[in-house]
Amino acid sequence: MPALAAVLVAGCSDADGPDRSGSAGSGPTASARPDASFPPSPPPAAGCAGKPLDHRDIQHPDLGPVRVFLVQRPVSVSRPTGCVAAVTGSGRALDPVEVDADWNMEDPLRFAAPATDSTGNTFVIYNPGRYDGVLVLVPTADGFADIGWRSAGDHYSGGRFAYYYARTAGPGKDGAYAIVQSIKGCDPSCAEGATAKVILRWDGRDYLPTR
Repeated sequence: MPALAAVLVAGCSDADGPDRSGSAGSGPTASARPDASFPPSPPPAAGCAGKPLDHRDIQHPDLGPVRVFLVQRPVSVSRPTGCVAAVTGSGRALDPVEVDADWNMEDPLRFAAPATDSTGNTFVIYNPGRYDGVLVLVPTADGFADIGWRSAGDHYSGGRFAYYYARTAGPGKDGAYAIVQSIKGCDPSCAEGATAKVILRWDGRDYLPTR
């Protein structure tokens, strides 16, 4: 199935990408220090102008305290209607993540609960229409790893760290989330095809299918 192949490729690509050995079992990531100074909304440099919906303060392993914002953008035919912005305790804006969100759906852009697990990754639930997806912010030395979206259509199919028609599961005993992704088959037709589920787990670098 092409969709399943995309999941496998997304899980195994970019071997030079982030390697966070603090995977399952490293303990929960601490929240940002209470003395960190954050703005109430993303600064203009964050590139996420709009209505701030929610935020979480996290402890980034390389940058220290970071505030992550979820933003509802004004409706536009040229840009996605949602945005994930982040700013460090020193006021530096990190690269934003643009995300399609269907505001006719209930809570189409929200944090997982808890937002961060023992891997140090931060999880955002998005819904561009019809099904939820899971977007994962994976810390790197200068911010977060590239999600892997290259076009608007990718919001419905996924990226390296974005999974459409998916949900978080857990955290488990190790403190880490698994991602459960549904794969719709098209045999004998896409309307009648069965739906299979793939469980993805963090190995320190990627979310890989488990057997």
